[in-house]
Amino acid sequence: MEITIKDIESNLETLPKEFLYEVNDFIDFLKYKYFKEKQSEVPEWQKDEVRKRVKYSQDHPESFVSESEMDEYLNNLESGD
Repeated sequence: MEITIKDIESNLETLPKEFLYEVNDFIDFLKYKYFKEKQSEVPEWQKDEVRKRVKYSQDHPESFVSESEMDEYLNNLESGD
């Protein structure tokens, strides 16, 4: 038998009010657990892109700029210099 929202609502209505906090906490836990597992799944295309960028950075270390160099570059763009 499939459980519906109505079934859950009916069950909730029979609980003493003080248990509703626990039920709500458990729902939060389940959502956290579900989304945590989903977040850890990295698509293969993203892994490939990271590998490609790591390889590029190893082959072209001169392409890196420091944070201060990038900050200066962006400030110059904003000011029109």
